Parts: sequence; structure tokens; C-alpha cells
Amino acid sequence: MEAKAKCPSLVELMMPEHENPSGNIFGGVLLAKIDIAGAVAARQAHPGRVVTVAMDSVIFKKPVLRGDLLICWADIVKIGKTSITTKIRVEVNRGGEIIPVTEAEATYVAVDAKGVKIPVGTRDDGTVVKPKLSDYCIACEGEAAGKSEDKPKSKKCKCSKKQKKNKKGNKKHKCGCSEKAKNNK
Repeated sequence: MEAKAKCPSLVELMMPEHENPSGNIFGGVLLAKIDIAGAVAARQAHPGRVVTVAMDSVIFKKPVLRGDLLICWADIVKIGKTSITTKIRVEVNRGGEIIPVTEAEATYVAVDAKGVKIPVGTRDDGTVVKPKLSDYCIACEGEAAGKSEDKPKSKKCKCSKKQKKNKKGNKKHKCGCSEKAKNNK
């Protein structure tokens, strides 16, 4: 099962406190951002707590610099009985140019409040719900919760501030999370 994110899992401006003495962003800072982005995606498959168990094949392709806008895309690539594997792609926006800088794969395990492994999809009340992940938008997650359709139908998206009008004058979401947003008058 693979779920493709329509919106980034994490977007953050790289600041001086993230940089090493050479002027590049610390690899450890990037690993932390990758871990967060992967966990955000894993939470699409599991409603509760997830913990990182593996960070595999991290590839630093190009340096990240102070002032870069870091953009992490995380897709779920595999769901096991208790684990969720994500692929994270990291880009930066540097002066309007999008540059791929890092990629990684991370695995998370669903756990209960005591830290004991539980099946993916287990709710606090013990019921298990099979995740529906065909196409998701993290910013619109709340709307999709509890719906049985594979593709959520948005009434009003949480990212509606990012709407623009198309040629017909209808507002559409930049994130692509809904076909058409209702005009707010």
C-alpha cells in the first residue's frame, strides 16, 4: 500500500542556529526534520502514538544553507502489522529554485501509552481501523477522519487561506486537496 502526500509534511526556514561552523545546516538537524516529517506521514495510518525504530538509507545529496526554505515530502510506502515505513524526500527553495537535497526511509512502530507495540490502526478503545490512504493532504486530515471514502471530500479546507481563483472565478486550493473550494462571501 502506498499513499502519496499532496502537501509537504514539514516546511521550515533554516536559521543561523541550525548551521555548523562551515555555514551548512548540521546533518543532525536535517535528520531530526526528516524524522518529524516521516512521523507526520505515519500518523495518517495510525491514530495514536508512533515511535521511530529505523532510519535507513539517508542520502545527503547537496548542502542546505541558512535562509533555505526546507520542504519535506513524506509518503507511506509500506504498512506492516505494527510498523509503518515512509520515504522522505527533502528539497529546499533557494531564491525561488527548488533543489533536491536529501532523501531517506524511516520506519515507525505503533505503540500504546506504555510503549508496547500494537497493531497499526488500533484506537485508544482497542478497536482497530484499517487505514484508507489512497491520497491524503496533511493540512486537511481532520476532514478525512471518520469518512469511509478513499478520497476525502472537502467542505472547507484548513489550508483555505492558500486559495486562488481559476479562469472561471472559482477558488481552488493550491495544495490540490479538494477539487473546488466553496467561495467564502
